[in-house]
Amino acid sequence: MTLFASISPEQQHQILNDLIQSELMNLAEQSKKYLHQNVKVVLKRMFIEKPLSEKEIAEYYYKYYTITGVIPEEVTNEYLNILVNFILGVEMSKLLFLMSFVEQQRFFELQENYSTQVVLFYRYIKPIRSKLIKEKIVNRDIIGNYYYNRPWVNEHELIDYIFDLFDLDKIVYLGNCAKVFTFEKEYIYKAPDFE
Repeated sequence: MTLFASISPEQQHQILNDLIQSELMNLAEQSKKYLHQNVKVVLKRMFIEKPLSEKEIAEYYYKYYTITGVIPEEVTNEYLNILVNFILGVEMSKLLFLMSFVEQQRFFELQENYSTQVVLFYRYIKPIRSKLIKEKIVNRDIIGNYYYNRPWVNEHELIDYIFDLFDLDKIVYLGNCAKVFTFEKEYIYKAPDFE
């Protein structure tokens, strides 16, 4: 410990950062198979192709770590389930952000349970719409064309928006709900009929 105290704060920070990165890569390696099995099944139903490499898993661990400040001493089923829901929640948030407003509407209407529809709309879709309008990614017009246009947001901004809007509990809850969401690609993404 005296050796650690004798180096500069920048070097201490770098050493701690390297240790954290190393531990997160370890966790990613240990849990890769479990995460693949549980995350990819749900994403595939939503037509989301995500390779989930060790590096991507480590990035999710890092995002989770930055929110909670906790690296588990051992990987338990409970921890892995939370991480699965976290990953699914982030991916579902991305999906919702990149849908047009009419696609979001169709998606939440597909959910059979009324309470699920209400939670999905008021807790997730409505704040996403407000954020897209506030950030001028979606520009409202009198005719309502904005309702049919898909927003374009780069990956970095998208992640920032998600973590700006939703806390950990909301992300994990959305991920848990994603396991039972009804998703019909043809219906959700069908072209609008203006006749």
